[in-house]
Amino acid sequence: MPDSANGLPFQQETRQRLGEPLYRYMMGQPADALLDAGDVNSQDLQRYRLLPRVMRANTGINTQIEFAGQRWAAPLGVGAFAGDAIFHPEGLLPIARSCKRLQLPLAISEETVTPLNEICAVYDGCWLQLRAAGDLARIAGLIAHAAECGAKGIILTVLAPVHPVAGLQPGGFSIGEALLQRGMKTIGSTGPGVQALPAFPCWGWDELRQACEMAARHQLPLLVKGILHPDDAVAAQNVGCQGIIASNIGLRQSSRWATPVQQLAALRQQYHGDLVLDGGVRSGTDAVVAACLGASLSLVVRPVISALVAGGEEAVFGLLSGWVNEITALSHWCGVSEIRELNPSFLTSAGEPV
Repeated sequence: MPDSANGLPFQQETRQRLGEPLYRYMMGQPADALLDAGDVNSQDLQRYRLLPRVMRANTGINTQIEFAGQRWAAPLGVGAFAGDAIFHPEGLLPIARSCKRLQLPLAISEETVTPLNEICAVYDGCWLQLRAAGDLARIAGLIAHAAECGAKGIILTVLAPVHPVAGLQPGGFSIGEALLQRGMKTIGSTGPGVQALPAFPCWGWDELRQACEMAARHQLPLLVKGILHPDDAVAAQNVGCQGIIASNIGLRQSSRWATPVQQLAALRQQYHGDLVLDGGVRSGTDAVVAACLGASLSLVVRPVISALVAGGEEAVFGLLSGWVNEITALSHWCGVSEIRELNPSFLTSAGEPV
């Protein structure tokens, strides 16, 4: 059952199995968060209410979306997280199999232990997520590796790709240290642990443009993650990014970032390409709300990790398939035949139209 504060399935079982330090890391509470603040990303999504439209004479509902030149079964995907093998013996593979059964996109962190070729062999609907830090040659090598493995695209995290101050890891737990102690190598590392990168990467828009060109040479679309300001969305589009992910990185670095759902309308006003919501999605209803606000796709992470830890593949599949069914029902009850027909007129917030 979901926890009342965090909206997570299997919360008690997950907490017991992981232990307090790793559980706190998964929850990602930053040092400046109030203890009883809850998940502000989720709270901002939940303040919206849907306005159904009736008597529309619909004969069906198509939940499929076109995103980054590819077709997916619903506006829902699984976001990236580090250290997968610490959470489950099979790492990401149970999630990959679930996403394949449902035809949903899957983002894979460069800090994943399971080799990328093994994940892509199970399911090719995968995107490799990289940190926008370090030498561009490192990025070029990882993009080439993604292409060789059959990945569908690249995601570059541009907000807080590296912690500039030691000891401020989410929940006070270092996933890099945990992986190093276990001798686990990750996709983006040359040895055990997480690849060490400069605390201040010094990347600018020109470096991002070069990364986009590298991805394009391999015919891979590139999305940029961590965009909250509309001016940055425009700049990302100008240098060749094929989509942006509105994200405050799960409020893991600071509780004072604006929430992505707060920024969706402003981003959509300035940016007309693929726009992804990352942060606070706790139900299929949240994905419908995000679609009404202009999101092409919503990514979910923590509920999927919790399901993986507590119940393995069947729990992950049950969670995601239930959410897809929720998206189907609610979209139909809103009176649309296609997901793309959803818009702000289907929402109210605090009793007022959006």
